[in-house]
Amino acid sequence: MGLPQLTIPEYTLKLPSDGKEITYRPFLVKEEKLLLIAMESEDEEQILRATKRVIQSCVHQNLDVDNMPTFDFEYVFLWLRAKAKGEEINLKYKCPKCDGEIPLAINIEDVKIKKTKSHSTKIELTDNLGVVFKYPSLSLQFKIDNHKFESEVEKIFTSVLSCIDFIYDAKETYSTKDHTEKELTDFLESLTDVQFQKLAKFFETMPILKHEAVLVCKNKIKEEGKKKEKICDFREDITLEGLQSFFD
Repeated sequence: MGLPQLTIPEYTLKLPSDGKEITYRPFLVKEEKLLLIAMESEDEEQILRATKRVIQSCVHQNLDVDNMPTFDFEYVFLWLRAKAKGEEINLKYKCPKCDGEIPLAINIEDVKIKKTKSHSTKIELTDNLGVVFKYPSLSLQFKIDNHKFESEVEKIFTSVLSCIDFIYDAKETYSTKDHTEKELTDFLESLTDVQFQKLAKFFETMPILKHEAVLVCKNKIKEEGKKKEKICDFREDITLEGLQSFFD
């Protein structure tokens, strides 16, 4: 006779990018083992692959994990982790004033995807010409972050080029899938600086996993030249951005 089977709870979550509802389960010991092995390797690419596999295993819908927006990817994984290990994340920081440890507890329900009101995937360059972007995936972001560019300008240029979904004018829509990299490069290089900065702003205002918190140090410290102790009064506002910020 086989061993008893545990009932695994299911949850729902709306993707920040489009509001689509997905169902998922917490990651289990087998998935946590996969993550731990990847983290022990300290290989960023292996960690990324393992994280993708966990999402694919735990989300019931057939998500295109390779191409889903970075902020969707991070948000989904954060909730998988919350339902598996608890909805409170406990972080630790070193106090710059007394060198003591500052604990910080964050409830995942308070962590949101921050969206700029003026942000849009559609960028108008002229009255009759514009560009529609697709959000960068974690795979693309990883590739760009780990590529050695000669300058920051080249990095921005590559990011813009990689995320254009299509270009449109008064008569037609031009999908980037139907055009060569040279054609797209020539198009970007034909823009004025003002027009290119409009495209770059897409990335500056893009939705991001972000949380504001306050560090408060309550460690006891000795006053110089005295035996008496006092409470360290260090206080600092901090911003956590991106998935990695929520893990030690």
